[in-house]
Amino acid sequence: MLGRFAPTLAPWTRCTACNGSLVAADKDAVRDRLAHGTRRTYDVFAACPACDRVYWRGAHHARLQAMVAAAPAEFGTPVG
Repeated sequence: MLGRFAPTLAPWTRCTACNGSLVAADKDAVRDRLAHGTRRTYDVFAACPACDRVYWRGAHHARLQAMVAAAPAEFGTPVG
């Protein structure tokens, strides 16, 4: 798909549960929905207004970022 259609990649902008658009969320506003370790360790959050799910750039973020960065090279350049 990346090679044929060349979609714009916009990682971390959509909810993985309902596909709603994520918006920045204040830590104090989502504090009651976070585990203690997450509250203590992270300060930047996003939330889905549609389903109220909260996201943060956890321990796996660097690995996911590398996958997204490598995707265009791995799957080719646009045809056309």
